[in-house]
Amino acid sequence: MRKDEKEGINWIYAYYQGIKDGSITVGRWVLLLYEYIIKGLQEKSFFYAPKKADRAIRFIENYCHHSKGRNDLIKLELWQKAMISTIFGIVDKNGYRQFREVPFLVGRKNGKSLIAAAIMDYVANYDDPAEYGAEIYCLAPKLEQAEIVYSCFWQMVQAEEDTKQRIEKRGRMNDYYISETNTIIKKIAFNAKKSDGFNPHLVVCDEIASWVGDAGKKQYEVMTSALGARKQPLVFSCTTSGYINEGVFDELMKRSTRFLLGDSKEKRLLPFLYMIDDEEKWND
Repeated sequence: MRKDEKEGINWIYAYYQGIKDGSITVGRWVLLLYEYIIKGLQEKSFFYAPKKADRAIRFIENYCHHSKGRNDLIKLELWQKAMISTIFGIVDKNGYRQFREVPFLVGRKNGKSLIAAAIMDYVANYDDPAEYGAEIYCLAPKLEQAEIVYSCFWQMVQAEEDTKQRIEKRGRMNDYYISETNTIIKKIAFNAKKSDGFNPHLVVCDEIASWVGDAGKKQYEVMTSALGARKQPLVFSCTTSGYINEGVFDELMKRSTRFLLGDSKEKRLLPFLYMIDDEEKWND
């Protein structure tokens, strides 16, 4: 894989230092998250694997292209490099990813679908270690919604000869398949009853704030409860803010904020909540 001239920088510490010295402005939840990460590393609750973090960043910046309005390679911003480093570079004592549920809340036009597709591309093609027989799903209430990230992923794959040659379409639903690792990539809509046989390695949940009521909760529960057979599974839930009460988004927000406030014993949750602290100051 092509080299990044800045390989070796710890982007987590670089981002955290910018937050602490005031050169980077973030809300309280992002600050609390990175304080938790830094403290965990210092106390050896988990560990930083720089090669794993660099591997993910290098793949995204060297193989993943924009797919709307332009098709040049993605160049990650500092906050994105810190996020990718945390997801893929923080590991447990066995060297596997520490975090398995990653809620990612961010405002519109911040490239959440692009990042989700890039994560799919990386996990499908270059995950460390590779997972034989991986199942990767784009999940949303309707197939039309799941198609957004799914299509972005396919366009990324087609833009690079190396990845284009590895992945093929198959089946009437145009699922994607990598024969070398027996990996399947599918888009799926809600159907909790038919999801019981899934064995996901990666699930991308799109616009989870729009997942209504019990159907959304059940689908999320089914997918997360199926992760146990994998060494380092990942559920990446990207969304803008929403107004649907008592759904899975509300539940994730409650879990995430309790976790960040230290009122939770969860160890595998990693919430990136890019939201304002005071809703009355949205334009400040």
